[in-house]
Amino acid sequence: MKEIILKLAFLTELYVAELIFLFPRPKRTYFWLRLVLFLLVGYGLVLVIPFGYGSFWSNLLLFVTVFTISVLTLWGPFRISFSELLASCTAGYAVEHIAFHVTKIARANGFMAGVESEIWDNRIVCEGILFPIIYALMGVSFGVWSAKNRSQRISNFRLDIVSIAIVFICIGLTRATDIFGDGESITVSIYAIVACLLALFIQVVLSHLMRQEQETQTVRLLWEEERKQFEVSKKTMEVMSIKYHDLKHRLRDMSLPPEEVESIKETMRVYGSKVKTGNEALDVLLSETNLACSNEGIILTYTGNGQDFSFMKVTDVYSLFGNAVSNAVEAVEKVEDPEKKVIDILSERKGEMIIVHVTNYCLGDVKFQNGLPRTTKQTEEGFHGYGMKSMQMIAHKYGGNIEARLDNDLFHLGIYLLAK
Repeated sequence: MKEIILKLAFLTELYVAELIFLFPRPKRTYFWLRLVLFLLVGYGLVLVIPFGYGSFWSNLLLFVTVFTISVLTLWGPFRISFSELLASCTAGYAVEHIAFHVTKIARANGFMAGVESEIWDNRIVCEGILFPIIYALMGVSFGVWSAKNRSQRISNFRLDIVSIAIVFICIGLTRATDIFGDGESITVSIYAIVACLLALFIQVVLSHLMRQEQETQTVRLLWEEERKQFEVSKKTMEVMSIKYHDLKHRLRDMSLPPEEVESIKETMRVYGSKVKTGNEALDVLLSETNLACSNEGIILTYTGNGQDFSFMKVTDVYSLFGNAVSNAVEAVEKVEDPEKKVIDILSERKGEMIIVHVTNYCLGDVKFQNGLPRTTKQTEEGFHGYGMKSMQMIAHKYGGNIEARLDNDLFHLGIYLLAK
């Protein structure tokens, strides 16, 4: 009976520790029902495990099996890859192992001494008191840190290796000390705690670095797509300009009523209008965007000198302003009041500092993270969410930064660059 309780207690400790890292993750439909059912399946499987506590190999096989059961059963309620699941569960195992060794140290120093019975011995009572405290501390530290930095949210072979190493630390080394050393030594427990903390730290940092690397690669791919788009847009605007002048001359030779001629001229003005700022990339982008905005009743204005951006690569100018204008157009399209369908862009130079202000109306609640708005399209495929990262990387490339704020339905984007 006591061995069954220990098995169930160990699985429960694992589940709670693993959920510290898993709970913020995407969940499947009917999450709570799935969670309950899969947990019951896990407890049922643990009850029928034919081996228990005893020899080195029996203990090793027991812990590996119980951990495997916890991983597989928690895959059911959460919509994540197996690599992400493994990383989260191994982080949880490290937390459980830390709590276990803290309890061992407490017991070795007489904590709850003399409290035991046929079933509820000193170990179970200590774990029942100390585990919740340690879990709470780890949850508000590593748990919050991991959720904030989106750790364990990437599928990568290097992260899998770290996850396996954590399992080895939690299971293998402790079992080895039982045979080749003094498993009850306080020194061994301190070593196990430090090793688990270090493994957790490495996992979180490695996840962060790999995610940054992935985001950088994605932004560079986005830049390449924008470079191609710039070349296409440039050629399109050139063709449209040629066709505009050609039609303008041909219109003189047509015998049409004056009102029809004026109507055609008005239409041609829209397609023939070209913004001239003094910067080729900015001219192409604003001319193209103006054409699209005119169809949506959006007024786009630019005040400044495009030559101020001559120190930048043409594709960087196109990408920087393209993402800023694209976000502004998307926000203004949702505004119903025609008088508020306005996007204002102002650039000015102060010494070596170039400052760009983009202002537009924006309805709804905008969530900010690290001073920048979070994307509202996290679940969609493609490059959603990378526009701001792209602008930030370009600004950093030129010694500057970007900032954003929402003030009374007015969204303000500031871009700061050093002209060197």
